[in-house]
Amino acid sequence: MTDVIRWGDVAMYTAPEAVNPGDVHPAVTLVSMTPNPVRVIAAAAALYKGQVIHDPYEVDRETATRVLKDMTKTAIAAPLEFVDLHFLFEDVTRALTHQLVRQRTAVYVQESMRFAVKGNAAFEVAMPPSIAALAEDDPKRIVWQTAVYHVAGAYLGLVNTGIPAEDARSLLPTNITTKVHYKTNLRNLVEHSGMRLCSQAQHEWKALWSGMVHAIMTFGPGEDSWQHREIAKLFKPICYRTGKCEFMGEADRWCAIRDRVEQHHRRGEPSELWTDIHQYEPLREGAARVAPDMA
Repeated sequence: MTDVIRWGDVAMYTAPEAVNPGDVHPAVTLVSMTPNPVRVIAAAAALYKGQVIHDPYEVDRETATRVLKDMTKTAIAAPLEFVDLHFLFEDVTRALTHQLVRQRTAVYVQESMRFAVKGNAAFEVAMPPSIAALAEDDPKRIVWQTAVYHVAGAYLGLVNTGIPAEDARSLLPTNITTKVHYKTNLRNLVEHSGMRLCSQAQHEWKALWSGMVHAIMTFGPGEDSWQHREIAKLFKPICYRTGKCEFMGEADRWCAIRDRVEQHHRRGEPSELWTDIHQYEPLREGAARVAPDMA
């Protein structure tokens, strides 16, 4: 990292470095989550039946689990909105956050590259999997790394000569990493998961969702772990919701589970009966990336 000699804007500051510089990949922290989430959902849903619950602890585990499962069988999903989740995503690319912020049912606070100077920029550009899979001396990988180092050097050179970061940043690659706080409620997160857990989603979304599911399941005290495990079961590819593949167009990629999904669809079997498909199978790297002659 080169120390900045001249700051072109008094609002500029040195950006925090990546969690794993040189090997950047999404890091997920669940900052906060509504306590007793499954019981809170059940308490809200109880009012539909005229039952008034003042304290979520009044709901026993069996009842809470049953009510949550029932939420997957009805379009009445408002009780899920009583559970908020606040994540911190670190070392995600700007390419991903461009897609993330299209979800309008969430709140975001993102690191501003107008003012945050990426002094370690050459080591904070995420390497795509097709490049990372190559040998270190492969010419294609060398081309990619050389371009990244050159652009990062030019960026820092401009900043060091007094160019404001908000102007110098125009050189940086789309895969430069950033940090973003992301808050949404459970209903919107479940709906969002349908697209992002599909094998059609890009590889970085698969890594991010793996981190989100892990963060939820390991959050909070051990006595609440059963609730978080139940919450995690709600996140499924969109085909689980509709019972069929929703990406059958010519522009859509091959999918590792499509044939099985369509077989179940033709037999009229709902996703609850799909014992040969795991809901997180599309998260595996390569689930939608195969050679054209294999698709």
